[in-house]
Amino acid sequence: MNSNIIVDSKKASDDFLNKIMEQSRYLYRIAYRLTGNPEDAEDLTQETVWQAHRKSDKYVYDKSLKAWLRMIMTNRFRDKVRKKHLKVVAIEDNILEPHSFDNQDLSVEEQVENRLILENVMEHINALPEIYKNVLVLRHFHGYSYAEISEKLDIPEGTVKTQLFRARKMLKARLSQ
Repeated sequence: MNSNIIVDSKKASDDFLNKIMEQSRYLYRIAYRLTGNPEDAEDLTQETVWQAHRKSDKYVYDKSLKAWLRMIMTNRFRDKVRKKHLKVVAIEDNILEPHSFDNQDLSVEEQVENRLILENVMEHINALPEIYKNVLVLRHFHGYSYAEISEKLDIPEGTVKTQLFRARKMLKARLSQ
């Protein structure tokens, strides 16, 4: 009789793991936005899946699985940042990435709202001085590395970093007004 309970428990655990694994692409997208780097995003995704599976007994089935997994991932990321001082990608950086607005998991209203935010950001980007605008667009909309931007604009890599920092700072100031 006791062995049936163990088998049923294992099957339930495997079923729950399968449900978690179905969300792995969703989790990776969030992890990439948080870390800004594919390797760290992969690690964070795996750690989240592992921790969610380990804590499956704490999951309340009335809640959204995606929301629960996102909470686990966010907490895990915060812990890693505190402990290891990983490079944190600011929220302002994520708002510049157009793909972050094309999330199919959002409602139509949320997608429209995100599009309006992106249009507002683009207006402010276009109002920046040309060099700042160019660096920002190449980095965040075309995904160029610092070295690629340096080569394309024929300026030192350190200057690219400085101009990108200043562009983000200017954009943040304009958006907060």
